[in-house]
Amino acid sequence: MRRIWLVLPLLLLTATPAAAARPREPLWGVIAVANGSYSVDYGQDRPSPSSGVDGRATGTWSWRVKALAVGYDVDTLISAFRMDVTGQSDIVLYTVQQNQIRETPYCRPPAGSTVDWVRDPSVGLFLRARRGFQVDHGFADRLAGCHVGAHGMGLYDGVSPAETPIARGAFRPRRDRDFKDTWTQEISLDRTHESDPSSAHTFQAEGTITISVRRLTRRSAAAFKVRLRRIPRTPLVR
Repeated sequence: MRRIWLVLPLLLLTATPAAAARPREPLWGVIAVANGSYSVDYGQDRPSPSSGVDGRATGTWSWRVKALAVGYDVDTLISAFRMDVTGQSDIVLYTVQQNQIRETPYCRPPAGSTVDWVRDPSVGLFLRARRGFQVDHGFADRLAGCHVGAHGMGLYDGVSPAETPIARGAFRPRRDRDFKDTWTQEISLDRTHESDPSSAHTFQAEGTITISVRRLTRRSAAAFKVRLRRIPRTPLVR
């Protein structure tokens, strides 16, 4: 009997799961907000010879992600997304057919659309260690028209760690309870960047994204998750 009492404490210790001693991974509330615009201008003078491109196009975008994330890499558990875009263009393509100059509407995007709050599997984010945030969504094609994505234009279609660099020590997920930063992009090209005179144009684009991260308690994370789950899975597009 004595031997049994000596062995029991050892058995109880070895039966305790090692995972129970490990600290729980942190939970985060994350907000990412992006907006911007672009414009391409071919001028308003008919090209010479009488073929080429003329006119101007513009577009704007705004999108937002809110998410519950977990772990030291701030990886998405559940997220929601919304987006607004606008576009307009009076660009025409001039061609010569049977000695006649023909004007054809060219690069005409939709006037705009809105994606109301939706939970979609394409939407997510995470922190690439010592680099920056990756944010993905599947609604980039809402912004359409001439030169969308040209000349390194970004931020309308999500972001990569290269676009959201974080200074060393600026955010330490194992110790910090919150983080917020803003990144911008600006592109400005004059007509000389295009070597073909019949399609010479200017191009401007600017964009901004702000990402904020806040550590949550288990109770507040559970409440946040409930709110996110109330958002429909099917996008309401108009």
